[in-house]
Amino acid sequence: MADTAARLSDEVFPDVPVRQWVLSLPYEIRFRLAWDGDLLSAVLAVFLRVVYRWYRKGAREEGHGDGRCGSVTFVQRFGSTLNVNPHFHVLMPDGVFVEGPGGTPVFRPGPTLTDEDVRRIAESTAERVVRLLQRRGLLEQEAPDALCQDEPLFA
Repeated sequence: MADTAARLSDEVFPDVPVRQWVLSLPYEIRFRLAWDGDLLSAVLAVFLRVVYRWYRKGAREEGHGDGRCGSVTFVQRFGSTLNVNPHFHVLMPDGVFVEGPGGTPVFRPGPTLTDEDVRRIAESTAERVVRLLQRRGLLEQEAPDALCQDEPLFA
């Protein structure tokens, strides 16, 4: 863990503020996400798009319409009691990069994060994840989830 943190600080992230975003997920979908790597990746992509959109919107309001974001994500697959609990820890520069002189990236800090922003990001993420699950037919299942039948101890 210390080696990874040092490498991120020394070699990956530029010298800019970094914010940690954590996305926890409802109990009802944790088991499915623990077994379905493609779905887990898709849920992460939804969350990143929502957060990136918030940063880019803030940049546009400051006159920087071409802002770019980046992040590093760690997927944690268990909770504090070693229960199945896939969730994401996302490290993200707290702002956007815009093209500066000579095409070099220049960092522009993001807006101050408010409770209302967090609420909107959480609601937008939840709505989009529900739509993703609906498109994949995972919310309309009337029969018990086959994964729960095959691995009841994990469920």
